[in-house]
Amino acid sequence: MGSGAPSVGKRSVAEINGTAIGINDYMDREKNLREFYKLNAGGQSLDAEMERQISSETWRRLVRETIMDRSYQQLGIQVSSDELKTMVTGDQSMGMSGNPALSEPHPIIRQMFSNPETGMLNRTVMSNYFNALDNPQFAQEKKRWLFIENEIVSEKMNEKYLNMVRKGFQPSSLDLKDYAREEAKSADFSYISRPFSEITDDQINFTESDVKEYYRIHKENYKQQAGRTFQYVAFEVQPSDKDVESARYWSEQTKAEYMRQEGEEIPRYVNGSSDEPFNPMYYTYEELPENIRDSVFNASQDQVFGPYQDEESFKLARAYDTQMRPDSVRARHILLGDQAYQGNRNAMRKVADSLVNLINNGSSFNQLAMEHSVDESNRTIGGDLGWFQEGQMVTEFNDACFGNKKGELVTAETQFGIHIIRIEEQSRPVKKVQMATVVRHVYASDETNQDYYNRAVKFRGKATNLESFTEQAREFGLDPRFAPNITKDQQVIPGIEQASSVIKWAYTSEVNSVSNIFSQPDEKYIVAVLTESREQGYAELESVRPEIELAVKKQKKAEELKNQMNEALASVTDLNQYGSANNLNVGEAAEVKFANTYVPGIGLEPYIVGASMYLPLEQISQPLVGESGVFVLSLTNRSGEEAASEVDEATRSRLKYTMESRSNYEAYNALVDAAEVEDNRLDIFY
Repeated sequence: MGSGAPSVGKRSVAEINGTAIGINDYMDREKNLREFYKLNAGGQSLDAEMERQISSETWRRLVRETIMDRSYQQLGIQVSSDELKTMVTGDQSMGMSGNPALSEPHPIIRQMFSNPETGMLNRTVMSNYFNALDNPQFAQEKKRWLFIENEIVSEKMNEKYLNMVRKGFQPSSLDLKDYAREEAKSADFSYISRPFSEITDDQINFTESDVKEYYRIHKENYKQQAGRTFQYVAFEVQPSDKDVESARYWSEQTKAEYMRQEGEEIPRYVNGSSDEPFNPMYYTYEELPENIRDSVFNASQDQVFGPYQDEESFKLARAYDTQMRPDSVRARHILLGDQAYQGNRNAMRKVADSLVNLINNGSSFNQLAMEHSVDESNRTIGGDLGWFQEGQMVTEFNDACFGNKKGELVTAETQFGIHIIRIEEQSRPVKKVQMATVVRHVYASDETNQDYYNRAVKFRGKATNLESFTEQAREFGLDPRFAPNITKDQQVIPGIEQASSVIKWAYTSEVNSVSNIFSQPDEKYIVAVLTESREQGYAELESVRPEIELAVKKQKKAEELKNQMNEALASVTDLNQYGSANNLNVGEAAEVKFANTYVPGIGLEPYIVGASMYLPLEQISQPLVGESGVFVLSLTNRSGEEAASEVDEATRSRLKYTMESRSNYEAYNALVDAAEVEDNRLDIFY
């Protein structure tokens, strides 16, 4: 969860089927998952949304693994080291023995070491990667690999389990005949409909007894999870006019010092003083911001423009460099990757120098790229990158391509390794300007932040219940937001970045109580009022009364329409006669499938479709209550009632696939439903 130290009172984060999950175990799981996410993000810090995902995913994995491990043990399911090796590297001999699936590595491995364009696996790069994992320099990468390896093993265990489950879901001959019959059955019928909207709600009378009786009969429809509903207001901190002027003043005072910087001092000054680092990109006249392009494009280096306001910032801009540069370049490259050389850049530089000498002495660039480059996206085509525009590549690579001339052979070092680049073609050079911009963002000051907090304190002091909460929101000009049916394990609430502390308050407070002030990382203060507390079980009648009253009204309308239609039907023998006598249109529905609940011209009507398959031909049905109204049908044709003596293979395959697909989720859902899960996270971490 990562939002606080564990409380002392609790010994376990959860109990799942009697198995206690210790705090340290849980936190280790979360830490490992976080490190994996970080490694995949290139070591970058994770934002609040990603942290929430990690918390949620840790819990989901914990529950699933704990539940499934018991089943694996009972069934003796395991993955041997030989199986794992085959999944990771593939056993090429298996292709010769008739099992090509085992000849290839796991899809995750293929994704890691294959050319995304051709799909070809580079076994050399794969081998170098695994050989390098024991090197201490690759400790972080090894952690990432161990996580991936565990994923592969878990997936295989689950696959074995599902294969065993599927054996119990094989269609019998009777299943096949029933399925084939249902697929084949269809009906043609005429119909007259009376929609419920013919009767308005104010024409319907019902009693409290009707409501209670409906609730009693349909009680199973109103099972519910525990949930809490609350309203909240947010005091969102915004920079004051004073803060804006402070940023403007800083920029004005900085301008003189910035003007004194010369040459290479300029980008260093930007990096040391600006809220945004120096941007080495070169821009055409059209690419520059419209409000400064005329001033900057032809200016000398010693001219500083501004400060000018750009959204939530003030900026001081100057032209640092001017060059004639192409808009686009076509280039080839040979990439020497860190993994293949275990991160030894000196060794890579020596190899790069030798390759450059070979190319300069007449060796084929294309051939050397195919032999030495680790960029699988273009290695097989001689390292050809095609055409690309300035700014599409990382800075070092970009500068090497756009800062040199056609035909030149240059090298560049990036985070991907060392590139040997040959510039194949360039578009016509145009004038471009490199900007050096000092940016000062407008931030809310501590004083402003305190003012907003004081407003929240004042609000909270006067809001003691829902009534006063609503009144104060109106006085403060705030629109209360709703958070309905929040579950105990919910991680995300729209508008609340750190929801866990608010959820804990909701589950430990009485209805109508007002929270303390919650401080949020996105510069906002939140105050909430609890409006509803719902416990697990059956919903109370009052909480679902509006829904039930609508259902009762629909039921009463159906009864009234049925009575009217029965009275009219008593004197006719033909559906058209009935329609003419009552000024009702007769509709036609053709080839309505039993396997489909849709009726052309009507919509989704499962009961009407089902009834049409069993009505006598050429007779007027009794009034039938559907989803949208009451219907009278006259069946004109029905086909496919006789089961085929032989079920074709396509039908057999469809049913088998349907049953197997159902087993994939029904088996696990059954285990979850039967599991006893006690979630103590809120009590421990918040």
